[in-house]
Amino acid sequence: MATQIDQVVQVLQATLSADEHTRHQAEQYLTQHAYAKSHVVVLMQVATAPQADASMRQSATINLKNLIAKGWDPRREDAARLHEEDKATVRANVLEALIQSPEIVRSQLNECVKVIANADFPERWPNLLETLVGYLATDDVPRVYGAVTVISVLCRKYEYKDKDERLALTPVINAAFPRLLQMLQSLLAMEDKREDAQLALLVKAIVKTYWSATYLDIPDALMRGDVYGAWIQCMHAIIVMPVPERGQPADPAERKHFPWWKAKKWALHVANRMFQRYGNPKQCKPEHKPFAEAFKRDCSCAFLESYVRLLSVLPAGGFLPDRIINLALQYLTTALTGSNTYKMMRPLLDDIVFQIAFPQLCHNAADQELWDTDPNEVVRKGYDIIEEMYSPRTAAVNFIVELCRCRSKENLPKVMGFMMQIFARCAEATRANGPAATPHPELGAALHAIGSLQDKLKSTTGYKEQIEPMLMAHVAPCFASPFPHVRAKACWCAGVYAEIEFQNPANFLALFGGVVAALKDDQLPVKVDATTALGSFVEAAEDIEQLKPILPQLLDEFFKLMNEVESEDLVFTLETIVEKFGEDIAPYALGLAQNLAAAFWKLTNSQDDKDDDDMNGALACVGCLRAIATILESISTLPHLYGQIEPTLMPILRKMLTQEGYDVYEEILEICSYITYYSPTVTPAMWELWPIMFDALESWGIQYFENVLVPLDNYISRGTEHFLAAPRYRDDVLRLCGTVILANEFPEPECIPAPKLMECVLQNCRGRVDDVVPGYLAVALERLPRCKGKYLKDLLIQVVANCLYYDAPLTLRTLEKNGKTNDALSAWFAMLSARTPNGKRKHHKREHDKKVCALGLTALLRAPAEAMPPAVAQGLGSITSVLVALLDDLKTQMTERKEMEENGYRGHGFWGGGDTDDEGEYVDEDLGDGGDDDPEDEKEPLDEEALRALAMKARKFGQFDPRGGDDDDDDDETRVEDDPVVAAERAWNEAQKTPEIPSPMSMHYALDLIEGPPEEAAARASIAKQIFAAASRTPWRSIRNLRVNGVAIDDDDVPALSGGDEGAGWDFVESAAGGTSPAFLELDFFGPDVFERLKIEPHQMRFTKGDEE
Repeated sequence: MATQIDQVVQVLQATLSADEHTRHQAEQYLTQHAYAKSHVVVLMQVATAPQADASMRQSATINLKNLIAKGWDPRREDAARLHEEDKATVRANVLEALIQSPEIVRSQLNECVKVIANADFPERWPNLLETLVGYLATDDVPRVYGAVTVISVLCRKYEYKDKDERLALTPVINAAFPRLLQMLQSLLAMEDKREDAQLALLVKAIVKTYWSATYLDIPDALMRGDVYGAWIQCMHAIIVMPVPERGQPADPAERKHFPWWKAKKWALHVANRMFQRYGNPKQCKPEHKPFAEAFKRDCSCAFLESYVRLLSVLPAGGFLPDRIINLALQYLTTALTGSNTYKMMRPLLDDIVFQIAFPQLCHNAADQELWDTDPNEVVRKGYDIIEEMYSPRTAAVNFIVELCRCRSKENLPKVMGFMMQIFARCAEATRANGPAATPHPELGAALHAIGSLQDKLKSTTGYKEQIEPMLMAHVAPCFASPFPHVRAKACWCAGVYAEIEFQNPANFLALFGGVVAALKDDQLPVKVDATTALGSFVEAAEDIEQLKPILPQLLDEFFKLMNEVESEDLVFTLETIVEKFGEDIAPYALGLAQNLAAAFWKLTNSQDDKDDDDMNGALACVGCLRAIATILESISTLPHLYGQIEPTLMPILRKMLTQEGYDVYEEILEICSYITYYSPTVTPAMWELWPIMFDALESWGIQYFENVLVPLDNYISRGTEHFLAAPRYRDDVLRLCGTVILANEFPEPECIPAPKLMECVLQNCRGRVDDVVPGYLAVALERLPRCKGKYLKDLLIQVVANCLYYDAPLTLRTLEKNGKTNDALSAWFAMLSARTPNGKRKHHKREHDKKVCALGLTALLRAPAEAMPPAVAQGLGSITSVLVALLDDLKTQMTERKEMEENGYRGHGFWGGGDTDDEGEYVDEDLGDGGDDDPEDEKEPLDEEALRALAMKARKFGQFDPRGGDDDDDDDETRVEDDPVVAAERAWNEAQKTPEIPSPMSMHYALDLIEGPPEEAAARASIAKQIFAAASRTPWRSIRNLRVNGVAIDDDDVPALSGGDEGAGWDFVESAAGGTSPAFLELDFFGPDVFERLKIEPHQMRFTKGDEE
């Protein structure tokens, strides 16, 4: 072992060498021997060796921490892991190492303990709790501190666990917390030792441990009245306790790290959460109401008093760390809604608002120093959510806003009066002594407050009418302020009110002009705030004609700013401009795309250079891609521009379609969708992305299959010839779909895009991909019996329907060859017949589903006799009945959708609308059917309509051809063929020549004979005339409830209805329509097999007024 230790020491020394080659060799050695027997133990020995050099110990500890993090309990089964014997040795010694080591090593060892405890406690580290409790009983301060630190780790392990999982923490609470409470009480009583930093650190550690143990709920052992009261008294004592002056750093930026301030901060955390959770008994769980009543009565006002006392040092210039001000103002904000706390605070409100809260909004010396030295940091902090969360300025403005919201009657006038006084005082100072004499910190704060109160002022009578005059009198002049922070706040404040209804349009333009001028300000933060405000003004502008002349100037300023700062708000504003100007952006589309692409690469590279996650940079990356997608949408009517933009975007697409683009994959796919859909052709460069997409789906990105389906659909539908030219494309589809559908590792929602992709191939390549039909059928039918969800089952059986529509004889031969005909058709017909108790379909609920099934059934009926298996031929009557019922439901669904659209509803789909639930409530078909009372029904995932809407914005382009073709007039004939009603009509025309195929047997007809394109109207008229055919085919007795043009025909007017076999003549229908061509026909029609199934002779059925069947 000694030799191994010496060797590791030498290697660690080499990692600190100035020679790069030496360092590289040392790092390679550590990597190669990381999981060697005893290596981790040796690292810990070096890290904890007192005689070792400090840098050596630190290097060893860092390596130890990284190794334990990766190899102690790796998630992957095949990952390298540490030996169990070494892990046992580390567990046995890590606590002592933690206690004995200096802080530089202890902080790293603490991370090791977190990993080990999270993985091993309590099962594989059963003696840990007993050891820690033993440490707590000693007088050894480092040992006690180490024990508290590890107990805190155990509590943090269960912070976010549910109630049942947190039961594992009960032994820790029972064994350790009574002792922790005693220690905390004793430490707080040692007034003479308050200057001892170690004592303060121990207090902070205990309070943090209590915070973690009570994070989601208070354990029963800590909720008992005496125990809870004791802990709360300690928290209150810490809050009111004076912080010793001795030992505090002179620099305010460093002073916040003083241990007693940290202890006070965590006590505030605890009190705030208790108040939020139990301050209002009415909002508590029933079992907690008695406890909450006691907290409200005994604690809420006591803490409020201590918070106000804590904040009272601020008007006199006293020091409080920003986070403590933030937490204290948060408590006061919550207290505004409580009757007892507001009553107590009410007399103090003027001082709290105007002496404590409002000054936090004022521009101070620290703000100005940052503005002068690092304007980029000013921008970052100004738009950083985390910074806002911890900022005292945010907490102060939230307090003022909440005060004016929930206690507005007596406070809103006072607050607004105070702001108006500031505006008047600043204006007077400017008039008297010039702009430089303006009390600018207060002016900026007033603008901040006025802007933050926007929601209240916009909705309150007496104030909303005064917003426009206020903006012109007090905000507009601030655009010319000599103080940059005031100009920035003026831009922001004007922006939040841009959407109000201006009585004088010139005022809107004046404010807008001030914002536009600020884009050329010499101060970066002003330009960024102006940019954000600009988006609001552009969004609110009703007439963009006045803005068009300045569009080049706006874009030029944007391009300059994008090179200076990383801001998602900047990109979002650009996106707003592109959306607003639409096609007018076309002349600048290429330049915009190039600048956004450059900004994206810059942001991506800066992300790679940063050690930690930069949320703002990541959002800005996403914003760039979204703005590019918006540009591509805006030029959709100018397809020639896509060829100019595509080369700029291609490097981004190639790189980000790999795993490197995981965080922006959806945005990248949206860009691909636009290019493949709107470009005149799918270019060879775009086809190079096809294998990259498939590689992603087959290796790491199957969760994006639904998103990838959109561009894949476009490749196949708009690049059909290229798709068919290379067999590998068809092979890719079959391989991927087979893997996804047949493998058990994928949940059903991730399988759903596969049958959709197969449908895309079959519908776009009819007659040209015979070789894929057997594979598609085999995959779909093999998975079908194992389906649990109805939606996937529907899609798989629709593969059979699509194959029939593609080529019915080929499909029937394939099914017969594999012995699957009966299985496939029986399952399909059972699904088509399945209804809920209230008559709704259980399967194929969307319009598109019904159309696919209808086209498949029609193709089956039209199959040549020689291609039809005997079992199918014998059931043609049933097939016809199923088809008729399906078309009837389809007609009803389409009618309901059109009515909803006429009433202002717009669905998402290209292929049709939704359905109605049992009470007639409309249910968007994209979300499945929510009205069935079948307990097995489940919500269905988003379907093709939603996918296409993502890429092509269906709302702008109306109904979409399911084959993805264009709208050329010469394609009309093909589209008519795809209409299920027309296809069925042709099938029935052919059925007249085939006696084995009966006419439709039982249905309710509602035929609009003039609606829609002439071809469809003619087809429906043809069906109607077939019903009223020769007496040998349609006797009057098969017709009931006849209505012509909405008028019911009484049975008395149709003597033939009393019985007999007279033929139902079309001439009677025309006469019932007043001698004109009928426009709308409605009837119930029964064929001979209805009577046969009901065991009723035809002459026994009489259709007279009021009779039932």
